[in-house]
Amino acid sequence: MKKIKLLPLALIVSSLLGGCASSSETPTPSNIEMKPATGEQVAPADYVKFSSILSASKLQISTPNAKPGSKYELAQDSNFSGIVNEHFYVDKGSEALVMNMEGYKLRNELRVLENFKSDESQTFYRLSADLMPINPREAVENSPSKNDAMTFLQVHNKGTFDDGKHGVGYIPHPLLRVVYEADRKGIKDHYWAIIKNNNVNCGKDSGNRDTPVCKNSYVRMNLGKFTPDVPTHFDIIVGDQKLVIKVDGVTKVKHDISYWKDMLSYFKAGVYNQFENGKSEAHFYNLEYAIDTKQAQ
Repeated sequence: MKKIKLLPLALIVSSLLGGCASSSETPTPSNIEMKPATGEQVAPADYVKFSSILSASKLQISTPNAKPGSKYELAQDSNFSGIVNEHFYVDKGSEALVMNMEGYKLRNELRVLENFKSDESQTFYRLSADLMPINPREAVENSPSKNDAMTFLQVHNKGTFDDGKHGVGYIPHPLLRVVYEADRKGIKDHYWAIIKNNNVNCGKDSGNRDTPVCKNSYVRMNLGKFTPDVPTHFDIIVGDQKLVIKVDGVTKVKHDISYWKDMLSYFKAGVYNQFENGKSEAHFYNLEYAIDTKQAQ
């Protein structure tokens, strides 16, 4: 089990308990130097600022325009040395990690290897990102209107026991997806948190899909408007049976996830296309994974 400590615990605990307090130690868009891109592709492993997540992850990536849902894996041992291609690279000029993918239900995502429990009262798991999607409205413009979303950050599940496959008790639903949607009920170009509000399998083969518990199994929370040309800072914190999401230092979500306590969870970051006939692209100016342990009093 890898444990990577990046921030003092007090910052994580104050985020959970203190609401909207922000920290000068966490990168925010106001202190990111926006440098011009040059198009020169460099291996992400060459940049220390991405080492916390690369050293704890593997890459799950699709072949562009392949069969929906298909993928293969790179850096299964978290060794990203020399791994660079047109879909996964750091632009030498902007120093942003570029991730892109073309095709419906295809992905390009870092999957943090560690599966964790969300009910540990002393331990908090954090995924932080300075994220800037590139022309997302243009990316989805040729897709049917019901499919106009792309996912960037996730808390997924490995069931209640990791058997080396999906996991015993696995359900085909993330606890959390942070998405861009072009239009949700007239609200255009916003980020949303889509949260699974129970631990029930509502998949198409589950037999539960038409039950009341599945018809009301998601909470959607508005995280604010997408701003072009400026990255947005996200902190996702899971621990003590709570899910906290901060956007540019402001707490937007503080959700009780006690119903998720038996599930093993893990983080994902990158692009996952929930739209047709287009290509996603996201630039990550910072991307960090951390685990902080509260000291006994």
